[in-house]
Amino acid sequence: GLLCVSGLRRADWIRSQESEVSGEEGKTVSLFCNYYTSSKSFISLLWYRQYPNQAPEYILYRQWGSSGKGYASFATERFYSDNTANTTNLYIKKVVPADTALYLCALE
Repeated sequence: GLLCVSGLRRADWIRSQESEVSGEEGKTVSLFCNYYTSSKSFISLLWYRQYPNQAPEYILYRQWGSSGKGYASFATERFYSDNTANTTNLYIKKVVPADTALYLCALE
């Protein structure tokens, strides 16, 4: 299954609402995290994935409050994200078994 957990930073917080998400091969899977920040400036919402016994791997970021975004080279075709004032969403298109991992959201 696909997993998403949270990362914490300062007094701000970000957390997943799901412990596990599963999807059918070839379909689109969505993960989301809720967040809060007291920052009044632009913030970045980042997504990482982690395979067992490996370090987290950066997937993408998307800014809230501007159009800023960036992707890892492997993520440009199938991974995308959007944000609201308190939610960041990660979508994985045409999901494959190799997408099975722990997915981490972070606030910066």
